[in-house]
Amino acid sequence: MQRGRFGAVALACVLCACSSSSSSPAIPHCCDGSTATPDASHAVDSGASAHDATVSHDAAASRDAAVAHDAGGSHDAAIVQPDATTPVADADADACTTCGRDWTKHPAIADVSGATELWVVSDIHGDYGACTKLLAAGHVIASVPSTPSAVQWGAGSATFVVVGDMIDKGPDAPDVVTLLSALQVSAAAAGGRVIVTMGNHEAEFLADPENSKATGADGLDPQLAALGLSPDATAAGSDAIGAFIKNLPFAARVDDWFFVHAGDTNGATFSALQTSLQSGVDSMGFGAPVLADAGSLLEARLNSSSPQWWDATGNATTLLTTWTGALGVKHLVMGHQPGAVGITNGPNRAKDQMAAEYGGLLFLIDTGLSVDVDDTGGALLHVTNVGTSTEAWAQVLPDGSTKSL
Repeated sequence: MQRGRFGAVALACVLCACSSSSSSPAIPHCCDGSTATPDASHAVDSGASAHDATVSHDAAASRDAAVAHDAGGSHDAAIVQPDATTPVADADADACTTCGRDWTKHPAIADVSGATELWVVSDIHGDYGACTKLLAAGHVIASVPSTPSAVQWGAGSATFVVVGDMIDKGPDAPDVVTLLSALQVSAAAAGGRVIVTMGNHEAEFLADPENSKATGADGLDPQLAALGLSPDATAAGSDAIGAFIKNLPFAARVDDWFFVHAGDTNGATFSALQTSLQSGVDSMGFGAPVLADAGSLLEARLNSSSPQWWDATGNATTLLTTWTGALGVKHLVMGHQPGAVGITNGPNRAKDQMAAEYGGLLFLIDTGLSVDVDDTGGALLHVTNVGTSTEAWAQVLPDGSTKSL
């Protein structure tokens, strides 16, 4: 397994800057609400993708009103940073630590519709080599790229979702972040879409960049240091890597599918959950209880034997049907848990195995991908004919083979 690949590479993303200094690239949608004009040499063609525009959700789905947004990265305003170490702005960048997040541009929950095909993975955990091999096997990317920023989309009009935990527990987290950011831009140009949601490792890093996971031998901090970056500055969003992580949604709704790292939404409606996330982060930052509590949607753990949080009422199918209905969806997809999971009245989910439980109400997709977790190489959840009577799902393995769920 190839290690130590996190070079200074191009990172494409939408960045929020508090300074309009001419010494840095012009960044649209600054924190003061003004709009800077992107330099033509950095802008991505805004007409390249049908997904560039804000997406309105189907009102017939009986969903809570919410701002529809392509959290694949607002591709119409994407800025290509020349280097992963490039600061977001000049010396005034420190002021960004007090900037409020623009919830219209970077919503708490990504909300998009119109997908016909889904590809999904979680818990990449810094394993760039395994990640690129897996994505190439599924033709999500055209091939393993020569550098992370050179990645090319290969999945046509499909939507690709990463359900948290890009970082820590693996050798090359900066390269993984760079890859996914660049892939957002490449996908948009080809008519596809990439959505990356936050996991507990990203939230914990933003809340405390010196936490024990980040400072460990396979954590993000030493990898940033090797690039000459300060973890504190990255967590404040002062470089391209940090700005990308800081603006991630905490969950995503794509048609009838809801993606959230640890799964447990506590039965909240879409609008209530969105409000709770926004108010929590606004008041307490990324260490807010809505993100950091042991039972939160990023941190909740499962047991190797039942019961689980979905058994709270004694009928998992009823609870999951009610909770997904509150979100306006039919399927809940989570990562976070590669270990064995106890399933009441059914076969347990085995360690590192993708599983569809309760008739497809719940999907467990963390398969221990990273070399520093269980070194399985991972698996992709593949959903076809989304939202139709012929909707089907399976998993794709690193050798390109398909396995039923």
